[in-house]
Amino acid sequence: MPSNKERDELHKAIWSIADDLRGSVDGWDFKQYILGIMFYRYISENITNYINEGERRAGDKNFDYATLSDEVAESERQNLVKEKGFFILPSELFCNVCKKAKDDENLNETLEKIFNNIENSAKGAESEDDFSGLFDDIDVNSNKLGATVPKRNEKIVKILDGIAGINLGNYQNHNIDAFGDAYEFLMSMYASNAGKSGGEFYTPQEVSELLTRLAIIGKTSVNKVYDPACGSGSLLLKSAKILGKDNVRNGFYGQEINITTYNLCRINMFLHDIDYDKFNIACEDTLVSPQHWDDEPFEVIVSNPPYSIKWIGDDNSILINDPRYSPAGVLAPKSKADFAFIMHSLAWLATNGTASIVCFPGIFYRSGAEQKIRRYLIDNNFVDCIIQLPDNLFFGTSIATCIMVLKKSKKDNSTLFIDASKEFVKVTNNNKLTDENINNILKIFENRQDVEYTAKLVSNKEIEENNYNLSVSTYVEKEDTKEHINIDVLNKEIDEIVEREDVLRNEIKKLFQKSGCKMINIEELIKKSCPNGIAYYALNKVFNNFNGMTGVSNKWKENGNCRFIEYMNAYKNLKIKVQQLPLATVKKLEQNTLKKGDILLTSASETPDECAISSVIEDEIQDNVFLDDHLFGLRLKEEFNEKINTIFINYYMHTRKFRRCVNKTVRGVTRFYISVSDFMNICIPVPPLEVQDEIVRILDDFTLLSAELSAELSAELKARQKQYEYYKDKILTFKELEIKEG
Repeated sequence: MPSNKERDELHKAIWSIADDLRGSVDGWDFKQYILGIMFYRYISENITNYINEGERRAGDKNFDYATLSDEVAESERQNLVKEKGFFILPSELFCNVCKKAKDDENLNETLEKIFNNIENSAKGAESEDDFSGLFDDIDVNSNKLGATVPKRNEKIVKILDGIAGINLGNYQNHNIDAFGDAYEFLMSMYASNAGKSGGEFYTPQEVSELLTRLAIIGKTSVNKVYDPACGSGSLLLKSAKILGKDNVRNGFYGQEINITTYNLCRINMFLHDIDYDKFNIACEDTLVSPQHWDDEPFEVIVSNPPYSIKWIGDDNSILINDPRYSPAGVLAPKSKADFAFIMHSLAWLATNGTASIVCFPGIFYRSGAEQKIRRYLIDNNFVDCIIQLPDNLFFGTSIATCIMVLKKSKKDNSTLFIDASKEFVKVTNNNKLTDENINNILKIFENRQDVEYTAKLVSNKEIEENNYNLSVSTYVEKEDTKEHINIDVLNKEIDEIVEREDVLRNEIKKLFQKSGCKMINIEELIKKSCPNGIAYYALNKVFNNFNGMTGVSNKWKENGNCRFIEYMNAYKNLKIKVQQLPLATVKKLEQNTLKKGDILLTSASETPDECAISSVIEDEIQDNVFLDDHLFGLRLKEEFNEKINTIFINYYMHTRKFRRCVNKTVRGVTRFYISVSDFMNICIPVPPLEVQDEIVRILDDFTLLSAELSAELSAELKARQKQYEYYKDKILTFKELEIKEG
């Protein structure tokens, strides 16, 4: 299954559970229930598959641990704890609990007991620390789930059923980081609660990819990977994915101050098949109480520490003597701990290692203690590279962050500066690094040579002369992209545009006069044409609704076998021109095909106002044309074919009156969708067909003229801006005065 399809399915499933619980559970708390139950499902399936595979290899082809009695299973508890780190009785497996959940009046107590049993199964074993407190954030007795036990259990059943219905397959074989993606999606769903999250932060997977690849270039295996602010563990797991977990010989290490996120990180390790003896995650403040003194140094350090948080700094007099901080002779400012994390990482970096750290850009140019620490880093030749990233990459901040790459064994006394601010693609409200963007950055990083307007290899001596400023913009020249303007040609162009605008305004004025209405809108036109009133019908009386297609190849733009209407094609256009549609490759042609007169609507969007935006097909269709599965369609019932012009209905669907009705049918919290059944109950006006046709003619003329005028106004604005820039530059350009010696 293509990764995008897997991701869409995962998001839809989570969304469905969220919608069921909407308003009853605080968003941030809800996240813990979802991820915790996902983990419970995973370890249940993990231990079941492990036992089943062993028994089936031994000859019992039909063996299924889930059907075994608890008494028989109990005899293998000790061995399984030693091998897997934990034990679950067959009766306490996720699948068996789900089967009985609806009929279990004490479901909350049942789950609480099971979670305790799983944690307790590791007590006294090597895995005890790794399992202790893993389920603490899942309070099945919380009043947030309901005021009474039955109400709570009702919510719990919905969560269990929802998680059971998610197609997660085998976590290790998934084309996406299913757990990490679920975490990121839930973070974005509850953006309004982000302030509550403390220091929790999820590094987008593509940024994790870049950070990790920067740190492991030239290596096929490493001793250990470390993240001093590991969050949910996404950076550690990216190292496991890229290198292969068996090529990280001595395991994965991390520290996280937030206990909830610490629990999520440990869960995440298990979910990605990192055995308990291959990771060591600690919960403490890394800056003042580091927990891995006996494990350092680390060959790979990857980190996205919290930006400019407060820390104790020089209020703790002994920290200046801490071997991590003392070499610089100064501590990071109390209000900005960024360099404390950097100095900590450098101290624990192996001689042959690399650290790649996401940084707030302010630390590269501010004076004071931060400047002194930069001087220490440059004078000792630890800074390998500074990379300027695009803005808006991270959830929760639009800041254009940077990456600092540290090494203790460099081949030269220079620092490479890379401006990668243009290496991104726009995705909805955020920017995103593609594989091509990442590879472009890595190529420049490896080559370590100057690239005009992109990269500059700067001697540490030059950096010293610039007061140890490490801002990329200080060293990498920006390309001058200003357009050369011929002012005479531009002024003539503006005059011609203004003349065309006047013609169009006169045409619109004539159209108003001819219509006899104060304004060109459907309500006014109907009122004028039908003073005695008209009939109204519910949409379900007049139309049948149908869904978009299924089974589209992920390479659908290549050598397609049919035409395909994309989401944005319908969203942006009142009418669809079939011959201009892109090609699609569809595996199954025997599904809903489109016809002239079909109305197409958006089924979901990021805002309620963008749901059920309509367009109409006005061309005759000869071949198969299909609809995006994020759209749905309306087709006239046969008895209304001679009574309704669907172009008229499409226009009506863009009126304020209709849009107010649509908004009442929208559901969702952070992503919104249409309840089609409610939508089909909305009533529409049906004047006589000849009136509809005349209104369509008037609105078509008005729409065309308005579009032309809008285009001309836009062209004029752009031309005026160029004109303004030209004259501004002239005003601000001074000829050098010739100075004569007296």
